[in-house]
Amino acid sequence: MVNKKVVSYIRKQLQRGFDLKKIRSYLVSYGYKGYDIDEAINKIYGRQEVKHVIHLSPGTLITLISVFLGLIITAGAVFFFISPKGPQQLLDLNLEGVRTTANQGQDIIFIVDILNLGSGKRYDIFLKHELISTKTNIVVAFKEETRGIETAGSRQTRIKVPSDAEPGDYILRSIATYNSNRAVATLQAKVVESGVVVQEPAPAPEPPPELEVEEELEVDEEAEIEEAEESEIAGLSTYAALEMIKEIAETDKARAAGLCQTFVLQESKDLCLTNVGEIAGDKSYCTLIQIERTKDICFTKVASVLKDSDICEEVIRDSRKDSCYMSFVIDYRDYTVCDKIIIQYLRQSCNSLKQLSELNQSNLAYYQSLINQTLMSLGLI
Repeated sequence: MVNKKVVSYIRKQLQRGFDLKKIRSYLVSYGYKGYDIDEAINKIYGRQEVKHVIHLSPGTLITLISVFLGLIITAGAVFFFISPKGPQQLLDLNLEGVRTTANQGQDIIFIVDILNLGSGKRYDIFLKHELISTKTNIVVAFKEETRGIETAGSRQTRIKVPSDAEPGDYILRSIATYNSNRAVATLQAKVVESGVVVQEPAPAPEPPPELEVEEELEVDEEAEIEEAEESEIAGLSTYAALEMIKEIAETDKARAAGLCQTFVLQESKDLCLTNVGEIAGDKSYCTLIQIERTKDICFTKVASVLKDSDICEEVIRDSRKDSCYMSFVIDYRDYTVCDKIIIQYLRQSCNSLKQLSELNQSNLAYYQSLINQTLMSLGLI
């Protein structure tokens, strides 16, 4: 059932010029479930759920099964060769806008988030930031820097818009180069003429009283944390300290979480809490994390450890939430999550896999015999 009050509230805020993403985040912060908010958004934009019934001919089914088996074999090979040890150097690069609309001659301000997903302790990366005109595809400004990365890093960066830059839409692109690998992230930007007042987006207003949650929200158990002395990890590199805390978390999660709080950098603290949440199988530690992306990763990992797809609902960003649900489809063949997936093509893929799984064994045996006959006719068996 679509919540009419939520629909009305979102419509009003859109009319006032507020960004849909910001409105959604604000409602989530007030306790509304992401699925309920998305239903309200779908209602506003007139999106209707379409149930797809796929009628498969034997030939089509043979092709689908062959492709699906090929994907499984390929994924297994990748997992076999990469998973046990993991690459030494692997980065996740993300950009977040602070001021993405600027006058000619003014600075565009953004935050560069870098997360080390590899097993290497520390290595240097070369960063190049480019401001590209969407009209001409010409790089009108760029900035270069070198950074050393251990686990994660977040830094505010500026790039100056040339005084003669043509007003219009631009793309801000950051490229991280390390050895022969690259990671790329982009962000939309806009340049306006000098003298034009650039208005910063206003924060989303608080929901009116009638939108407050009527029923008491279920509160998670508080994370167990013991106070810890920084001296316990003093002298260790960030990587070594994180590894030591992971070992402690296996037997004493409260003490491990206390050690996480002694990190100075928020990125290191959040990554540490993610490790504790995953090892302890306790999502309450994810709620302590400040950086949204890291918090989403934490909930996803805990959901996998506990084999509880309901925890995916805690993930904030839709794309990462859908990825969490799809992991249950792929790893556990749990098709009950299909209706919870937001991105349409992923939902359709989930439902297609569900229909294939519902074929009974006699049908599978029949189509397997057809596959064998085809292979024999081609002289492959």
